[in-house]
Amino acid sequence: MISIIKNEKILKLNNNWKFENIVALIFMIFGAIGWKINYAAGAIPTILFSVILMAIYNDFKYGIPAILVLLFSIGTGFVIESFPFDIVIPVAIFVIFVIIFTIRNFKKENFKYLKTCIGMMILSISFIIPIFWSHMVTSENQVFYIMYFSWLLYLIFYVLLCLIINKNTFRMLVFSLTWLAFLLTFELLASLLVLHSQYPDQNILSFTYYIGWGLCNEAGMILCVIMPFIFYELYKSNTPSLTALSLFKLFVLLIGIILTTSRGTYLFGGLELISLLIIMLIIKYDYKLLKLSTLVFAGSIGIVFVFAMTKGKFLQDISSNVFTLGFGSNGRFEMWELGFNAYKEAGHYFFGSGIVTEIREKEVFNSLQNTFIVYHNTFIEAFISGGVMGLIGIIICIFEKYKLLIKKESPFKILLLMGYIFVDLYGLIDNSYGMYYYMVPISMIIVVILKSDNLEIYDKINNNLF
Repeated sequence: MISIIKNEKILKLNNNWKFENIVALIFMIFGAIGWKINYAAGAIPTILFSVILMAIYNDFKYGIPAILVLLFSIGTGFVIESFPFDIVIPVAIFVIFVIIFTIRNFKKENFKYLKTCIGMMILSISFIIPIFWSHMVTSENQVFYIMYFSWLLYLIFYVLLCLIINKNTFRMLVFSLTWLAFLLTFELLASLLVLHSQYPDQNILSFTYYIGWGLCNEAGMILCVIMPFIFYELYKSNTPSLTALSLFKLFVLLIGIILTTSRGTYLFGGLELISLLIIMLIIKYDYKLLKLSTLVFAGSIGIVFVFAMTKGKFLQDISSNVFTLGFGSNGRFEMWELGFNAYKEAGHYFFGSGIVTEIREKEVFNSLQNTFIVYHNTFIEAFISGGVMGLIGIIICIFEKYKLLIKKESPFKILLLMGYIFVDLYGLIDNSYGMYYYMVPISMIIVVILKSDNLEIYDKINNNLF
Protein backbone atom coordinates (compact mmCIF):
# COMPACT_ATOMS: atom_id res chain seq x y z
CA MET A 1 0.00 0.00 0.00
CA ILE A 2 1.42 3.34 -1.06
CA SER A 3 0.80 6.65 0.67
CA ILE A 4 -1.93 8.72 -1.04
CA ILE A 5 -0.16 12.01 -0.24
CA LYS A 6 3.30 13.14 -1.35
CA ASN A 7 3.53 16.41 0.58
CA GLU A 8 6.82 16.31 2.52
CA LYS A 9 5.60 18.38 5.47
CA ILE A 10 2.54 16.19 5.97
CA LEU A 11 4.57 12.99 5.69
CA LYS A 12 7.06 14.23 8.29
CA LEU A 13 4.24 14.41 10.83
CA ASN A 14 4.38 10.63 11.06
CA ASN A 15 7.49 10.97 13.24
CA ASN A 16 6.32 14.01 15.19
CA TRP A 17 5.45 13.37 18.85
CA LYS A 18 3.21 16.44 19.09
CA PHE A 19 1.16 15.26 16.14
CA GLU A 20 0.79 11.76 17.54
CA ASN A 21 -0.21 13.12 20.95
CA ILE A 22 -2.92 15.30 19.39
CA VAL A 23 -4.14 12.45 17.18
CA ALA A 24 -4.48 10.13 20.19
CA LEU A 25 -6.49 12.82 22.02
CA ILE A 26 -8.82 13.31 19.03
CA PHE A 27 -9.55 9.59 18.96
CA MET A 28 -10.51 9.62 22.65
CA ILE A 29 -12.83 12.58 22.04
CA PHE A 30 -14.57 10.47 19.38
CA GLY A 31 -14.79 7.73 21.99
CA ALA A 32 -16.46 10.03 24.53
CA ILE A 33 -18.97 11.14 21.89
CA GLY A 34 -19.75 7.55 20.96
CA TRP A 35 -20.11 6.42 24.58
CA LYS A 36 -22.35 9.35 25.55
CA ILE A 37 -24.55 9.74 22.44
CA ASN A 38 -24.55 6.39 20.62
CA TYR A 39 -21.92 3.98 19.41
CA ALA A 40 -22.13 4.88 15.72
CA ALA A 41 -21.60 8.59 16.47
CA GLY A 42 -18.14 7.77 17.76
CA ALA A 43 -17.30 4.66 15.73
CA ILE A 44 -17.86 6.17 12.28
CA PRO A 45 -15.48 9.16 12.70
CA THR A 46 -13.02 6.89 14.52
CA ILE A 47 -12.89 4.43 11.62
CA LEU A 48 -12.73 7.16 8.97
CA PHE A 49 -9.99 9.07 10.79
CA SER A 50 -7.98 5.90 11.33
CA VAL A 51 -8.34 4.67 7.75
CA ILE A 52 -7.35 8.08 6.33
CA LEU A 53 -4.24 8.28 8.53
CA MET A 54 -3.22 4.70 7.74
CA ALA A 55 -3.66 5.38 4.04
CA ILE A 56 -1.62 8.60 4.18
CA TYR A 57 1.26 7.21 6.23
CA ASN A 58 1.00 3.50 5.35
CA ASP A 59 1.36 2.79 9.06
CA PHE A 60 -0.92 0.74 11.30
CA LYS A 61 0.04 2.66 14.44
CA TYR A 62 -3.02 4.85 13.80
CA GLY A 63 -5.11 1.74 14.26
CA ILE A 64 -3.97 1.45 17.91
CA PRO A 65 -6.11 4.32 19.32
CA ALA A 66 -8.95 3.37 16.97
CA ILE A 67 -9.14 -0.16 18.37
CA LEU A 68 -9.10 1.16 21.94
CA VAL A 69 -11.92 3.59 21.14
CA LEU A 70 -14.02 0.94 19.38
CA LEU A 71 -13.72 -1.24 22.47
CA PHE A 72 -14.05 1.26 25.31
CA SER A 73 -16.77 3.48 23.82
CA ILE A 74 -19.44 0.77 24.01
CA GLY A 75 -21.92 2.55 26.26
CA THR A 76 -25.08 0.42 26.16
CA GLY A 77 -23.84 -3.02 27.18
CA PHE A 78 -24.72 -6.38 25.67
CA VAL A 79 -28.10 -8.07 25.98
CA ILE A 80 -28.09 -11.70 24.80
CA GLU A 81 -31.69 -11.52 23.52
CA SER A 82 -30.72 -9.12 20.72
CA PHE A 83 -27.80 -9.04 18.29
CA PRO A 84 -25.75 -5.81 18.64
CA PHE A 85 -25.76 -4.80 14.96
CA ASP A 86 -24.89 -1.18 15.81
CA ILE A 87 -21.62 -2.40 17.35
CA VAL A 88 -20.75 -5.39 15.18
CA ILE A 89 -21.20 -3.73 11.77
CA PRO A 90 -18.77 -0.79 12.30
CA VAL A 91 -16.23 -3.11 13.94
CA ALA A 92 -16.58 -5.65 11.11
CA ILE A 93 -15.93 -2.93 8.52
CA PHE A 94 -12.80 -1.86 10.36
CA VAL A 95 -11.62 -5.47 10.71
CA ILE A 96 -12.01 -6.03 6.97
CA PHE A 97 -9.86 -2.97 6.27
CA VAL A 98 -7.24 -4.16 8.77
CA ILE A 99 -7.08 -7.59 7.10
CA ILE A 100 -6.65 -5.98 3.67
CA PHE A 101 -3.98 -3.67 5.10
CA THR A 102 -2.20 -6.67 6.62
CA ILE A 103 -2.19 -8.59 3.33
CA ARG A 104 -0.91 -5.58 1.36
CA ASN A 105 1.92 -4.97 3.86
CA PHE A 106 2.80 -8.59 4.56
CA LYS A 107 6.44 -9.36 5.41
CA LYS A 108 7.76 -12.86 5.99
CA GLU A 109 10.12 -11.72 8.76
CA ASN A 110 7.12 -10.90 10.95
CA PHE A 111 6.48 -14.60 11.42
CA LYS A 112 9.39 -14.76 13.87
CA TYR A 113 7.33 -12.80 16.39
CA LEU A 114 4.68 -15.53 16.56
CA LYS A 115 6.86 -17.62 18.86
CA THR A 116 5.57 -15.44 21.73
CA CYS A 117 1.99 -16.73 21.35
CA ILE A 118 2.58 -20.36 22.33
CA GLY A 119 0.66 -19.88 25.59
CA MET A 120 -2.31 -18.44 23.68
CA MET A 121 -2.25 -21.40 21.27
CA ILE A 122 -2.41 -23.82 24.20
CA LEU A 123 -5.27 -21.87 25.78
CA SER A 124 -7.16 -21.78 22.47
CA ILE A 125 -7.08 -25.57 22.27
CA SER A 126 -7.81 -26.16 25.96
CA PHE A 127 -10.85 -23.87 25.91
CA ILE A 128 -12.37 -25.32 22.71
CA ILE A 129 -12.08 -29.04 23.52
CA PRO A 130 -14.49 -29.03 26.53
CA ILE A 131 -17.30 -27.91 24.21
CA PHE A 132 -17.75 -31.60 23.36
CA TRP A 133 -18.86 -32.53 26.88
CA SER A 134 -20.42 -29.26 28.06
CA HIS A 135 -24.05 -29.76 29.14
CA MET A 136 -24.85 -26.21 30.30
CA VAL A 137 -25.30 -24.68 26.83
CA THR A 138 -28.77 -25.48 25.47
CA SER A 139 -30.79 -24.47 22.42
CA GLU A 140 -32.11 -21.45 24.38
CA ASN A 141 -28.67 -20.02 25.18
CA GLN A 142 -26.45 -21.05 22.28
CA VAL A 143 -24.87 -17.59 22.31
CA PHE A 144 -22.60 -18.89 25.09
CA TYR A 145 -20.83 -21.17 22.61
CA ILE A 146 -18.80 -18.15 21.51
CA MET A 147 -17.06 -18.15 24.90
CA TYR A 148 -15.37 -21.47 24.13
CA PHE A 149 -13.69 -19.78 21.15
CA SER A 150 -12.67 -16.63 23.05
CA TRP A 151 -8.98 -17.54 23.29
CA LEU A 152 -8.93 -18.46 19.60
CA LEU A 153 -10.22 -14.97 18.80
CA TYR A 154 -7.56 -13.41 21.04
CA LEU A 155 -4.93 -15.51 19.28
CA ILE A 156 -6.09 -14.33 15.84
CA PHE A 157 -6.02 -10.71 17.07
CA TYR A 158 -2.51 -11.18 18.48
CA VAL A 159 -1.24 -12.77 15.25
CA LEU A 160 -2.66 -9.88 13.20
CA LEU A 161 -0.86 -7.41 15.46
CA CYS A 162 2.42 -9.32 15.03
CA LEU A 163 2.05 -9.20 11.25
CA ILE A 164 0.98 -5.57 10.91
CA ILE A 165 2.56 -3.42 13.65
CA ASN A 166 5.76 -1.55 12.76
CA LYS A 167 8.75 -0.76 14.95
CA ASN A 168 7.79 2.91 15.39
CA THR A 169 4.51 2.32 17.23
CA PHE A 170 5.60 2.66 20.87
CA ARG A 171 5.01 6.40 21.14
CA MET A 172 1.48 6.14 19.73
CA LEU A 173 0.74 3.31 22.16
CA VAL A 174 1.86 5.44 25.13
CA PHE A 175 -0.17 8.47 24.10
CA SER A 176 -3.23 6.36 23.27
CA LEU A 177 -3.21 4.62 26.66
CA THR A 178 -2.57 7.78 28.69
CA TRP A 179 -5.41 9.66 26.97
CA LEU A 180 -7.58 6.56 27.43
CA ALA A 181 -7.50 7.34 31.16
CA PHE A 182 -9.50 10.50 30.36
CA LEU A 183 -12.12 8.51 28.43
CA LEU A 184 -12.53 5.94 31.22
CA THR A 185 -12.71 8.60 33.94
CA PHE A 186 -15.33 10.48 31.92
CA GLU A 187 -17.41 7.29 31.60
CA LEU A 188 -17.13 6.53 35.31
CA LEU A 189 -18.04 10.08 36.36
CA ALA A 190 -20.99 10.32 33.97
CA SER A 191 -22.34 6.95 35.12
CA LEU A 192 -22.05 7.87 38.80
CA LEU A 193 -23.76 11.22 38.29
CA VAL A 194 -26.72 9.45 36.67
CA LEU A 195 -26.89 6.96 39.54
CA HIS A 196 -26.60 9.75 42.10
CA SER A 197 -29.49 11.63 40.48
CA GLN A 198 -31.60 8.46 40.73
CA TYR A 199 -30.55 7.63 44.30
CA PRO A 200 -29.57 10.99 45.87
CA ASP A 201 -29.49 9.69 49.45
CA GLN A 202 -27.22 6.73 48.74
CA ASN A 203 -23.46 6.68 49.31
CA ILE A 204 -22.07 7.53 45.87
CA LEU A 205 -19.19 5.09 46.37
CA SER A 206 -21.45 2.17 47.32
CA PHE A 207 -22.60 1.58 43.73
CA THR A 208 -21.41 -1.35 41.63
CA TYR A 209 -22.38 -0.31 38.14
CA TYR A 210 -21.92 -0.99 34.43
CA ILE A 211 -20.44 1.55 32.06
CA GLY A 212 -21.39 -0.34 28.89
CA TRP A 213 -18.36 -2.35 27.86
CA GLY A 214 -17.82 -3.60 31.42
CA LEU A 215 -18.20 -3.09 35.14
CA CYS A 216 -16.73 -0.20 37.13
CA ASN A 217 -14.14 -2.51 38.74
CA GLU A 218 -13.07 -3.68 35.29
CA ALA A 219 -12.42 -0.05 34.37
CA GLY A 220 -10.29 0.08 37.52
CA MET A 221 -8.12 -2.77 36.27
CA ILE A 222 -7.51 -0.96 32.97
CA LEU A 223 -6.59 2.23 34.82
CA CYS A 224 -4.00 0.16 36.72
CA VAL A 225 -2.68 -1.07 33.35
CA ILE A 226 -2.38 2.55 32.16
CA MET A 227 -0.65 3.94 35.26
CA PRO A 228 2.98 2.93 34.39
CA PHE A 229 2.65 4.61 30.99
CA ILE A 230 1.71 7.94 32.58
CA PHE A 231 4.67 7.61 34.94
CA TYR A 232 6.92 6.93 31.94
CA GLU A 233 5.63 10.09 30.29
CA LEU A 234 6.46 11.91 33.52
CA TYR A 235 9.93 10.37 33.59
CA LYS A 236 10.66 11.37 29.98
CA SER A 237 9.20 14.88 30.35
CA ASN A 238 11.96 17.46 30.11
CA THR A 239 9.98 20.71 30.00
CA PRO A 240 7.69 22.18 32.68
CA SER A 241 4.68 22.02 30.34
CA LEU A 242 5.17 18.32 29.61
CA THR A 243 5.67 17.59 33.30
CA ALA A 244 2.47 19.47 34.17
CA LEU A 245 0.57 17.59 31.42
CA SER A 246 1.80 14.22 32.69
CA LEU A 247 0.84 15.10 36.25
CA PHE A 248 -2.58 16.24 35.09
CA LYS A 249 -3.07 12.89 33.36
CA LEU A 250 -2.05 11.16 36.57
CA PHE A 251 -4.49 13.29 38.55
CA VAL A 252 -7.34 12.37 36.19
CA LEU A 253 -6.40 8.69 36.42
CA LEU A 254 -6.44 8.83 40.24
CA ILE A 255 -9.88 10.46 40.17
CA GLY A 256 -10.99 7.62 37.90
CA ILE A 257 -9.65 5.03 40.34
CA ILE A 258 -11.65 6.63 43.17
CA LEU A 259 -14.80 6.67 41.02
CA THR A 260 -14.55 2.93 40.28
CA THR A 261 -15.89 2.28 43.82
CA SER A 262 -13.81 -0.91 43.61
CA ARG A 263 -12.00 -2.04 46.76
CA GLY A 264 -9.69 -4.20 44.64
CA THR A 265 -8.71 -1.19 42.55
CA TYR A 266 -8.14 0.89 45.69
CA LEU A 267 -5.89 -1.81 47.12
CA PHE A 268 -3.79 -2.79 44.11
CA GLY A 269 -3.97 0.61 42.43
CA GLY A 270 -2.86 2.28 45.66
CA LEU A 271 0.06 -0.11 46.11
CA GLU A 272 1.01 0.35 42.46
CA LEU A 273 0.90 4.14 42.82
CA ILE A 274 3.13 4.11 45.91
CA SER A 275 5.62 1.73 44.24
CA LEU A 276 5.80 3.81 41.06
CA LEU A 277 6.27 7.02 43.06
CA ILE A 278 9.19 5.44 44.93
CA ILE A 279 10.73 4.26 41.66
CA MET A 280 10.34 7.76 40.20
CA LEU A 281 12.11 9.29 43.18
CA ILE A 282 15.02 6.93 42.53
CA ILE A 283 15.37 7.19 38.75
CA LYS A 284 14.28 10.79 38.07
CA TYR A 285 17.58 12.66 38.10
CA ASP A 286 16.35 16.17 37.12
CA TYR A 287 15.71 17.67 40.57
CA LYS A 288 14.23 20.93 39.28
CA LEU A 289 11.52 19.07 37.43
CA LEU A 290 11.13 16.71 40.36
CA LYS A 291 10.41 19.69 42.64
CA LEU A 292 7.88 21.03 40.14
CA SER A 293 6.29 17.60 39.88
CA THR A 294 6.00 17.37 43.65
CA LEU A 295 4.39 20.81 43.88
CA VAL A 296 1.87 20.13 41.10
CA PHE A 297 1.03 16.69 42.47
CA ALA A 298 0.64 18.06 46.01
CA GLY A 299 -1.59 20.80 44.63
CA SER A 300 -3.74 18.24 42.85
CA ILE A 301 -4.18 16.23 46.04
CA GLY A 302 -4.98 19.47 47.85
CA ILE A 303 -7.79 20.19 45.38
CA VAL A 304 -9.31 16.80 46.15
CA PHE A 305 -9.26 17.45 49.88
CA VAL A 306 -10.68 20.97 49.53
CA PHE A 307 -13.48 19.54 47.40
CA ALA A 308 -14.06 16.83 49.98
CA MET A 309 -14.25 19.29 52.88
CA THR A 310 -16.58 21.74 51.13
CA LYS A 311 -18.84 19.46 49.11
CA GLY A 312 -20.13 17.13 51.78
CA LYS A 313 -19.67 13.39 52.18
CA PHE A 314 -16.87 12.61 49.73
CA LEU A 315 -14.24 11.44 52.24
CA GLN A 316 -16.93 9.93 54.43
CA ASP A 317 -18.19 7.89 51.47
CA ILE A 318 -14.69 6.60 50.75
CA SER A 319 -14.20 5.67 54.39
CA SER A 320 -17.58 3.93 54.55
CA ASN A 321 -17.05 2.03 51.31
CA VAL A 322 -13.56 0.76 52.13
CA PHE A 323 -13.18 0.53 55.88
CA THR A 324 -16.74 -0.42 56.83
CA LEU A 325 -17.10 -3.06 54.12
CA GLY A 326 -13.50 -4.19 54.46
CA PHE A 327 -11.69 -6.31 51.90
CA GLY A 328 -13.80 -9.47 52.23
CA SER A 329 -14.10 -12.17 49.58
CA ASN A 330 -17.53 -10.92 48.42
CA GLY A 331 -18.59 -14.48 47.61
CA ARG A 332 -15.44 -15.44 45.72
CA PHE A 333 -14.65 -18.45 47.91
CA GLU A 334 -18.11 -19.86 47.21
CA MET A 335 -17.63 -19.28 43.46
CA TRP A 336 -14.27 -21.06 43.53
CA GLU A 337 -15.80 -24.01 45.36
CA LEU A 338 -18.58 -24.24 42.77
CA GLY A 339 -15.99 -24.15 40.01
CA PHE A 340 -13.83 -26.90 41.48
CA ASN A 341 -16.95 -29.05 42.00
CA ALA A 342 -17.88 -28.58 38.33
CA TYR A 343 -14.30 -29.49 37.37
CA LYS A 344 -14.49 -32.72 39.39
CA GLU A 345 -17.92 -33.62 38.02
CA ALA A 346 -16.74 -33.17 34.43
CA GLY A 347 -13.96 -35.69 35.07
CA HIS A 348 -11.77 -34.36 32.24
CA TYR A 349 -8.89 -33.18 34.38
CA PHE A 350 -6.39 -32.39 31.63
CA PHE A 351 -8.83 -30.30 29.54
CA GLY A 352 -11.21 -29.01 32.23
CA SER A 353 -14.97 -28.61 32.51
CA GLY A 354 -15.37 -25.76 30.01
CA ILE A 355 -15.79 -22.04 30.48
CA VAL A 356 -19.59 -22.26 30.98
CA THR A 357 -20.14 -24.41 34.08
CA GLU A 358 -23.20 -22.67 35.53
CA ILE A 359 -25.73 -20.19 34.15
CA ARG A 360 -27.65 -17.85 36.42
CA GLU A 361 -30.26 -15.15 35.96
CA LYS A 362 -28.77 -11.80 36.89
CA GLU A 363 -29.79 -8.16 36.66
CA VAL A 364 -27.71 -6.54 33.93
CA PHE A 365 -28.45 -3.05 32.60
CA ASN A 366 -31.77 -2.89 34.49
CA SER A 367 -33.02 -6.17 33.00
CA LEU A 368 -32.79 -9.83 33.95
CA GLN A 369 -30.78 -12.07 31.66
CA ASN A 370 -28.84 -15.30 31.81
CA THR A 371 -25.11 -15.00 32.52
CA PHE A 372 -22.45 -17.62 33.19
CA ILE A 373 -20.29 -17.63 36.33
CA VAL A 374 -16.91 -15.93 36.13
CA TYR A 375 -14.60 -17.06 38.93
CA HIS A 376 -12.82 -13.75 39.60
CA ASN A 377 -9.38 -15.35 39.56
CA THR A 378 -7.26 -15.62 36.42
CA PHE A 379 -5.57 -18.89 37.34
CA ILE A 380 -8.69 -20.61 38.71
CA GLU A 381 -10.66 -19.56 35.63
CA ALA A 382 -8.02 -21.03 33.32
CA PHE A 383 -7.76 -24.22 35.38
CA ILE A 384 -11.51 -24.89 35.66
CA SER A 385 -12.22 -23.93 32.04
CA GLY A 386 -9.17 -25.52 30.38
CA GLY A 387 -7.87 -27.97 32.98
CA VAL A 388 -4.19 -28.67 33.48
CA MET A 389 -3.59 -27.67 29.85
CA GLY A 390 -5.27 -24.30 30.42
CA LEU A 391 -3.22 -23.67 33.57
CA ILE A 392 -0.01 -24.44 31.67
CA GLY A 393 -1.10 -22.05 28.92
CA ILE A 394 -1.81 -19.14 31.27
CA ILE A 395 1.52 -19.62 33.08
CA ILE A 396 3.37 -19.55 29.74
CA CYS A 397 1.50 -16.38 28.71
CA ILE A 398 2.48 -14.56 31.89
CA PHE A 399 6.07 -15.85 31.77
CA GLU A 400 6.50 -14.68 28.17
CA LYS A 401 5.24 -11.21 29.11
CA TYR A 402 7.85 -10.78 31.84
CA LYS A 403 10.61 -12.41 29.80
CA LEU A 404 10.02 -9.97 26.93
CA LEU A 405 10.13 -6.89 29.14
CA ILE A 406 13.20 -7.94 31.14
CA LYS A 407 15.19 -8.09 27.88
CA LYS A 408 14.55 -4.39 27.17
CA GLU A 409 17.17 -1.81 28.14
CA SER A 410 15.11 1.14 29.34
CA PRO A 411 13.83 2.72 32.57
CA PHE A 412 10.42 1.94 31.13
CA LYS A 413 11.17 -1.71 31.96
CA ILE A 414 11.20 -1.01 35.70
CA LEU A 415 7.97 1.00 35.62
CA LEU A 416 6.01 -1.47 33.50
CA LEU A 417 7.34 -4.46 35.45
CA MET A 418 5.88 -2.92 38.59
CA GLY A 419 2.60 -2.34 36.78
CA TYR A 420 2.56 -5.93 35.51
CA ILE A 421 3.11 -7.27 39.03
CA PHE A 422 0.21 -5.40 40.61
CA VAL A 423 -2.20 -6.04 37.73
CA ASP A 424 -1.36 -9.76 37.88
CA LEU A 425 -1.95 -9.67 41.64
CA TYR A 426 -5.24 -7.95 40.90
CA GLY A 427 -5.99 -10.92 38.63
CA LEU A 428 -6.12 -13.11 41.75
CA ILE A 429 -9.43 -11.50 42.77
CA ASP A 430 -10.77 -10.38 39.35
CA ASN A 431 -10.21 -12.02 35.97
CA SER A 432 -7.64 -10.31 33.80
CA TYR A 433 -6.40 -12.78 31.17
CA GLY A 434 -9.29 -14.13 29.15
CA MET A 435 -11.43 -10.99 29.46
CA TYR A 436 -11.74 -8.96 26.27
CA TYR A 437 -11.32 -5.59 27.96
CA TYR A 438 -7.88 -6.76 29.20
CA MET A 439 -6.76 -8.95 26.30
CA VAL A 440 -7.04 -6.20 23.69
CA PRO A 441 -4.77 -3.62 25.40
CA ILE A 442 -2.33 -6.18 26.83
CA SER A 443 -1.92 -7.81 23.39
CA MET A 444 -1.13 -4.38 21.94
CA ILE A 445 1.35 -3.63 24.71
CA ILE A 446 3.18 -6.94 24.32
CA VAL A 447 3.43 -6.80 20.52
CA VAL A 448 4.45 -3.14 20.40
CA ILE A 449 7.20 -3.65 22.99
CA LEU A 450 8.25 -6.87 21.26
CA LYS A 451 8.77 -5.07 17.95
CA SER A 452 10.12 -1.73 19.25
CA ASP A 453 13.84 -1.02 19.32
CA ASN A 454 13.32 2.58 20.45
CA LEU A 455 11.26 3.28 23.59
CA GLU A 456 11.63 7.07 23.38
CA ILE A 457 8.62 9.37 23.22
CA TYR A 458 10.05 12.93 23.33
CA ASP A 459 13.16 12.41 21.24
CA LYS A 460 12.63 15.65 19.30
CA ILE A 461 11.34 17.93 21.99
CA ASN A 462 11.52 21.23 20.11
CA ASN A 463 10.11 20.19 16.75
CA ASN A 464 7.13 22.04 15.35
CA LEU A 465 4.12 20.48 13.69
CA PHE A 466 5.26 21.80 10.29
